[in-house]
Amino acid sequence: MYAAEGNDAMYPKDPKKRADVNRWLLWEASSWFPTCYVYLVEYVVKPLMKGEPDEKVIEAEAPKCQRGLDILEARLSKNKWLTGDHVTIADIAVAAPMHLHADQKLPLDRYPSVKRWLTERVEQLESWKKTQGAVDKALRPNVRTPASVRTMVNYTKAVDQATELYFYESDKAKDIHAPGDAPVEITVSDGWSRAKEFTIDKNGFSVHDFHTKHTDWVDDEVVRSGFYPDVMELLKATTGAKRVLVFDHTIRSERNARKKLTDEKNTSQRTPVMLVHCDYTNESGPVRVTQLLGAEAEDLLSRRVAFINVWKPLNVVEERPLAMCDVQSCRDEDFFKLFLHYRDRVGENYVMSPSPNHKWWYFPRMNPDQAILLKTFDSATDSRARFVGHTAFEDPTSKPDAPMRESIEIRTICFY
Repeated sequence: MYAAEGNDAMYPKDPKKRADVNRWLLWEASSWFPTCYVYLVEYVVKPLMKGEPDEKVIEAEAPKCQRGLDILEARLSKNKWLTGDHVTIADIAVAAPMHLHADQKLPLDRYPSVKRWLTERVEQLESWKKTQGAVDKALRPNVRTPASVRTMVNYTKAVDQATELYFYESDKAKDIHAPGDAPVEITVSDGWSRAKEFTIDKNGFSVHDFHTKHTDWVDDEVVRSGFYPDVMELLKATTGAKRVLVFDHTIRSERNARKKLTDEKNTSQRTPVMLVHCDYTNESGPVRVTQLLGAEAEDLLSRRVAFINVWKPLNVVEERPLAMCDVQSCRDEDFFKLFLHYRDRVGENYVMSPSPNHKWWYFPRMNPDQAILLKTFDSATDSRARFVGHTAFEDPTSKPDAPMRESIEIRTICFY
């Protein structure tokens, strides 16, 4: 409380707001901390000391725990944070006894608003993340977050015939060379410690905080009208573009895995792409500008144009995260064309040949208030990154019951 004095955001000076914060601080100290402490002692401290938890103690404490979670659920079902739209010391204080909620076996699955607040908001605060290492070292000596993981990704063999995909049923799709026929085991490194160093012009990708109030991801028209403007503002602020066109989006979830590639209905709903690729080529980028903007295109293409995808999680990413191949580790020869056949047009992507020189990065446990920018085409031919290879991958550290990753991928063009 004293450390927060003078910080109006964390400990508001407004008497009414401060009273609400103080009320939560008193509740945490007098009621919530003692209950969480029982769970910590029984399920964390005793096993650490080679003891066994006493289930009778937990059974006796369970009604108090449920009452406490009911109180939190009632508030957090209405508010983003305990006292409103902004984090305060009340959130930090109430979350602190739950620091090891999974190991404590707190029944958060029955309280979705509490779980969302804790895992998607509190645990994603930079100040909170800085404390996790000390907590793990003291109370979870056998648990470590790996600095990298080993996994398989699907590169593509460069062969003498064209590499193709058809997005509709056609006899022409028989005997084609489809992409993804060169699976290779790679190392994917955790990029969080260097997050601020990555840039789309140097590495081909970057990661940013991205807060939006938009929550309806089902209705495509609502996404366009309610969310696209937020994307435009993000890109103008981060890239310096004079104009941003947001022209398409895809919701990705593993629940769409049974949907056939040739299913032409509701094409904005797809499964995560398990293929090393880049969405445009040196030729298809300008063609897409012309397709979308017609008469304007010639003038716009006389200046610098860049396609940037905005990849945003819709839940905390616990499986099928996104990996990026650092452009600094790639050669032009690593990329070759994949022809995409639609009923009304033929598009082009790049796929990639494997190379031991490729350096892969990811950002584990991304949350809905963050986003990755991916450079998928740049008309500039100086030393800056132009095309970034990327893919979803199976994270070997994911829990078997991890919730399915859901994300939205927004396609944009930035004009300079």
